[in-house]
Amino acid sequence: MSVGLFMTIRASYVEKARDAATRYALAVDAALKSKGLAGYADPKRAPDVYKQGNFGRSCIDHHSAGALVAIGEMAEEDEDPPSPHLKLLAQNPFRVTFVPLDFDAPIALEHTELIAGERPRLWVGSAPRLHAELLRMAPRLGIPLDDGKLDDEVARQIDDGELLSEGDDGALAEDERTAWLLLLEGARLAIEHGVALSLAG
Repeated sequence: MSVGLFMTIRASYVEKARDAATRYALAVDAALKSKGLAGYADPKRAPDVYKQGNFGRSCIDHHSAGALVAIGEMAEEDEDPPSPHLKLLAQNPFRVTFVPLDFDAPIALEHTELIAGERPRLWVGSAPRLHAELLRMAPRLGIPLDDGKLDDEVARQIDDGELLSEGDDGALAEDERTAWLLLLEGARLAIEHGVALSLAG
């Protein structure tokens, strides 16, 4: 099953589910405020983050749930330092939001939705922490960084499924690296535009 990445919570819902989107956005705001954080007011209009059809530097704005879960499971294996915001993807990639606020641990929501016949616990994470956790994961995926940042040329190579080094066998090129790039771009764009990154499937 495919999971889409959206800028704003409202954009991750179909038009006829506007009420559900409002309830979810209010639950995110309440959860943040319950921890003494600034709230989050979801804008009515999502920013245009597409350039020549690309979602930031990614040619896709969705990925398979399996690839996103795999990134989350890789984060679960790395406990030093921990990556609690990335781990949310292993639990439930089908409905999770990352807001442009910096906070340590993900926050559980007092809100549920029916997903594949179940009502899993929903969470809100931090887009800045997600971004940082993804950058820390880069070496494990064989992704070179330039002074801790992803270079545009390397982003293009990942997007095109190219090998990144002489010893690269390409095993991670199609799924893990493209999922990583998509998530990194989603987190970066959320921070840049001051809106939530919302995943929905």
